[in-house]
Amino acid sequence: MNKKLLHTVLFAWFRKHGRILPWRMRELSALHKAKKISKTKVSVLRDSTIASYFTTKWNRDPYTIIVSELMLQQTQVDRVLPKFESFIRKWPTVHDLSKAKLSEVLIEWKGLGYNRRAKFLHEMAHAVVHTHKGNFPKTEEELRKLSGVGEYTARAVLTFAYGKDIGVVDTNIRRIFSRVMFGKEAGQVDISTKEFFAVIDQSVPRGKGDPWNQALMDFGALVCTAKAPKCDVCPLQTVCIANLSEQKHGFRNYADSLATKNKKINIKKSGAKKIPFKQADRYFRGKVIDILRDGHQHMEKLYQQVERDHKLRDKKRWGNIIESLMIDGLIAIRGSTVSLA
Repeated sequence: MNKKLLHTVLFAWFRKHGRILPWRMRELSALHKAKKISKTKVSVLRDSTIASYFTTKWNRDPYTIIVSELMLQQTQVDRVLPKFESFIRKWPTVHDLSKAKLSEVLIEWKGLGYNRRAKFLHEMAHAVVHTHKGNFPKTEEELRKLSGVGEYTARAVLTFAYGKDIGVVDTNIRRIFSRVMFGKEAGQVDISTKEFFAVIDQSVPRGKGDPWNQALMDFGALVCTAKAPKCDVCPLQTVCIANLSEQKHGFRNYADSLATKNKKINIKKSGAKKIPFKQADRYFRGKVIDILRDGHQHMEKLYQQVERDHKLRDKKRWGNIIESLMIDGLIAIRGSTVSLA
């Protein structure tokens, strides 16, 4: 595909439809101002903010990027927004977070789920302050040594905080390239992960890694979505290999083809047994943490509350859940008393 065309089309789309998110700003005050002014002025602010991505070296705080990325893992943006602002307001710097107790971080994390992410952030803050003297690493290898920071998050820091021209390969971006360039769904592309990353890295326009990755993320979240892509309004519909291929097979567009395939898959899945989330260990782990956010509990009373309110009646399973939380460092047990770590 013509990379220049791809850049032109997606940047034009991003300038018009890109999202303003607090972790993309240098400070949260701009977002608070936006909430207090008229819709017309909000539109002006939005336009100037998007434009600044292309002209300004933002030098965002890596701490802000990592907090947002860990919160966004398997959690919707709408749920993350208020929690992110509250978290940054409470601990505005990595030094502030390093001084907090893990129990305080777990309490603040309420509503986001996957509580180990809160522990990872807490450990990350300690490592940056005490091992790296308050400075975040500037290489992917060193960043990935921080708790909770994998390949994707390390690349996000390098791009959004340090302006590196590399791809940030999240599920949205992987899906876009799989469809547009290979005509398949993510995971079905017949090349290695290393080769796939190389294709994405090579697409990054020089000096514009920051807005390029943001544009792709927003495009995947708003247009090239997982289950129901908006092919009718997609600015890439005439060059997308997946779309063009399905049109040759008689479908109006790729979205119609995908809907047909998903319907067949759902029919097959309907007969398969699936454990409801409210019966999964992760659900009960979360409920234990929720209860302990209000204060320490006697072990037996804690079990009785989970048994009564959430129908966990297997004592052996209960023991395994408590043990797993303790091993993960999320709770502490002193005698017969259980508390957040």
